Amino acid sequence: MKSTKGEQAKQHLIEIAAKLFLRKGYANTGINDILQEADMSRGSFYFYFSSKKELGIEVANYYGKTILLNWLEPLSNNPWNIFINKMVADIKSSVSEGNYFGCPIAVLGLDMTFIENNSSNAYANGITKLINIFSHSLQVSGLTKEEANTIARKAFALYEGYILCYRISKDESVFDYILEDLLSLV
Repeated sequence: MKSTKGEQAKQHLIEIAAKLFLRKGYANTGINDILQEADMSRGSFYFYFSSKKELGIEVANYYGKTILLNWLEPLSNNPWNIFINKMVADIKSSVSEGNYFGCPIAVLGLDMTFIENNSSNAYANGITKLINIFSHSLQVSGLTKEEANTIARKAFALYEGYILCYRISKDESVFDYILEDLLSLV
């Protein structure tokens, strides 16, 4: 189904905001920055969004769709070792292309939820989905649902901890540790 010009313009604003929020931070990205990058007017922004907060929540939904539903969820139909190897390889590829700034759901969730009251649900839902995706791959590998859920929570903590280390240090060897430690969980 083809989207209308209005839907395309709204999506363009969301994609620009997603990129800028992740690179510069939610607090450091103004509406004018988004509009300038999108080459759109202030009136256009307020036609689609009542506030920057509303846009921030739409960005959470955008990352939930592009990262979780379109990338990791289909990948999780593989056994854990294949899933983790492919996930880390994809991340390393994004790093080498200069397109990786950390896990957007965690980074923006941390950044936005203390600034904008009542916005944490969108990012908390993304975290829950990521843990469930990990659990699904673990179940595909033969673990019971209970075992998979326990290991998935540990995997999430390891993954996000290492991603945080990378975001701060820019040390790419962190991805080798992610791979090694996530694979050792099973």
